[in-house]
Amino acid sequence: MNKKKFDDIFAQDSLGLLEVEENKSVKSRTPKEQRLINSFEEINNFYEEYDREPLLGGAINEFMLASRLQGIKDDPKKVKELLPFDFYDLLKHEESKSITVEDILVDDPLNLLDVEETDDNIYTLKYVKKTDRIRPDYISRRNICKNFSEYEAMFKTVHENLKNGTRKLTVFKEKDLIPGRFFVLRGVLLYLEQAENNEQMLNYDSGTRIRKDGRTRIIFDNGTESDMLYRSLYKALLKDGFGVSEFESEVVEEKEISELDVQNGYIYVLSSMSMDKEIRNLENLYKVGYCSGDVTARIRNASNEPTYLMNDVKIELIVRCFNLNVKELETTIHRFFREVNVEFEVHDSEGKIYYPREWFIAPLPVIEESIQLIVDEKSKEYKYNSDLQMLVKR
Repeated sequence: MNKKKFDDIFAQDSLGLLEVEENKSVKSRTPKEQRLINSFEEINNFYEEYDREPLLGGAINEFMLASRLQGIKDDPKKVKELLPFDFYDLLKHEESKSITVEDILVDDPLNLLDVEETDDNIYTLKYVKKTDRIRPDYISRRNICKNFSEYEAMFKTVHENLKNGTRKLTVFKEKDLIPGRFFVLRGVLLYLEQAENNEQMLNYDSGTRIRKDGRTRIIFDNGTESDMLYRSLYKALLKDGFGVSEFESEVVEEKEISELDVQNGYIYVLSSMSMDKEIRNLENLYKVGYCSGDVTARIRNASNEPTYLMNDVKIELIVRCFNLNVKELETTIHRFFREVNVEFEVHDSEGKIYYPREWFIAPLPVIEESIQLIVDEKSKEYKYNSDLQMLVKR
């Protein structure tokens, strides 16, 4: 068949049946599409390893994959995008036969559905009182988080914490919905960075209630962000979400805590992940600091802050402090190890010079022991011997 005949055939294709959509190359995919494909590949990897799809009742990682798979199935656009990568038919939906109203009426041998015609309009609500509840003006769509690189290390740390058990998934409670905390929504880890605290007074038959609402800023570990309403986030987490516990140290023994105790903040011990030889060659180098909020959030921008030596850091120990002046406790710890204090000269991105002074050379168990002694008001009985690398009684 010559070229002219081929041209005639295509010319007569008025319905476009012979048109073939070009496959998308990897280069033409958007970052969002590539992240979706990568996330689905993790589900395929699970199937290849266990010969089944992930289940909601499995371990944490399996649960998150199962939730992710369900979220993909519920989104036709995602299903269409991922069909070329669905090697194990994980995205198939069982088609159910649609039943019409006529089918129901025909299949009524006892005439139970046969009613007398009335003038009442079924669209007129006669006995239903109008609600005073306020609907959100909209539930925000997720957008690409342009500064996501500032959060990546933080999310990586939380994932590691969940994996090794130093953080756990918890039953979601509204009292935990505060900025600086992490949550899992439909299998996706999120960080609540900001939340407006606008209180609304609503009047009901049962009385007056005060309800929080306002815009939020939420960062998701898939590189997106949202500014959905506080109430919308609350309802979504209540329906299909979990809380994430704060970092738990199983090394430091905690006394029994009552409702009368007040949490004042945290003492944290960090190690540097710097590749600089001067820093890497210092064994048992740790930073001791304090903060009032979530430690993971505090260090999320460590690589841009001189106090962290302009590098990412790793959380080694966190101690929750109750009924204490945390700043004073930090100062006492620094004073206790002043003989092994290390001073660095650090240049920030603009060339300014800083001298961070919260870095010390001492074994982690010794630092941990000293904190307990200070809290128990016994630190004056001991001192740190750098030659023996241990606490020695005076």
